[in-house]
Amino acid sequence: TKIKKEPCQPKARKFSVTFENFRDLPAVKNRGVHSSKFACFGHEWRLQLFPGGCSGYPTPPKGMVVVCVERINTGKWPNVNFLFALRSPDGKATLQTSPSKPRYYVNTSDMCDLSTRSDIKHRFLDDKRALTISVTMELTEFIAKNPLAATMLKLFRDEESSDVIFEISSKEERTKKRKREKASSSVQFHAHRFILQHTSSELGALCESSPEGGMHSPILINDIKAEVFRGLLYYIYGGDIRQEFFVANAKEVIDAADKYGVVNLKLEAEVWYVHSTRITTDNVIDNLLYADAKNLALLKEAVMDYIVKNKKKVMKRVSFKDVPGDIYKDLLAAVSRVLEDSDEDGDDEEDEEKDDYASMGIGALRQKLDQRGIDID
Repeated sequence: TKIKKEPCQPKARKFSVTFENFRDLPAVKNRGVHSSKFACFGHEWRLQLFPGGCSGYPTPPKGMVVVCVERINTGKWPNVNFLFALRSPDGKATLQTSPSKPRYYVNTSDMCDLSTRSDIKHRFLDDKRALTISVTMELTEFIAKNPLAATMLKLFRDEESSDVIFEISSKEERTKKRKREKASSSVQFHAHRFILQHTSSELGALCESSPEGGMHSPILINDIKAEVFRGLLYYIYGGDIRQEFFVANAKEVIDAADKYGVVNLKLEAEVWYVHSTRITTDNVIDNLLYADAKNLALLKEAVMDYIVKNKKKVMKRVSFKDVPGDIYKDLLAAVSRVLEDSDEDGDDEEDEEKDDYASMGIGALRQKLDQRGIDID
């Protein structure tokens, strides 16, 4: 067998366990096959697969393949929940099951029926006749959280410990007619230079360039609404922005996050902008140019997909005279993605892999970049 550890949540671990030559495994009741061992939560484990079923399990359907997790070492049984999953090679069929209780015997989890042997042979074996079982183990013990995130949030707008002040006022409030209104409507935000220098290079640079570092003389910002700047600062200090706020202010948040270099906030706001904006022939070019100007790959992908799916209507009603030439490559990628073109040019395997990345969805690409620790913007 082969064991592969996969990314998972902090209190959970996920492993892919592959049983090779599943068709050749004995279809005899109560005859188990063990996987290689793997370490998790301070214990050593292995999967036990019964290709012919198990009589110890409460009367499974005839021909049902049964699986359980066996702990190899001794000691106190940890509070762990188990989830088993099968996935077909093409990804179209999935199956999940979990034990009704954590333990069956002293060192074995409760047993789970996966599916019938014939169904597994038909749907879940790869081209080498191997069966891969994904097992997720989640620790249910209480684990205290790292207090850093909560500590950071306590520093948000804390005047006593702050060493820089931002004053937010709109352009209207700066006109002569509204000088009095400016005094009452401008909003000040206390912040910490050290935090800003490591989360927003632009705000950090403003602190350095401002007289007295922005403490006794507030740094004036007049191109962003106070509530949007508050959201930007709250995110910098580790806060989670509400969905309602994103939907109501997505474009302004994108503009602010793009200007001040808070990349992840920009990408999160972009997701909500895409989901809350209905692309039409009237706004398709505006959204395309906006996506290109702000480097919004997900929005650009949504616009391109709309153009491809509504090509006749777009060709008839929309002018592309102001569109930059490099956008047409993205349009070709959208055609490949939407129409699911197969390789018709007889390219070699290396080119095929490149083509797959070229036409892959933005969300999937960003996930791969994030997993490799590469800048996702």
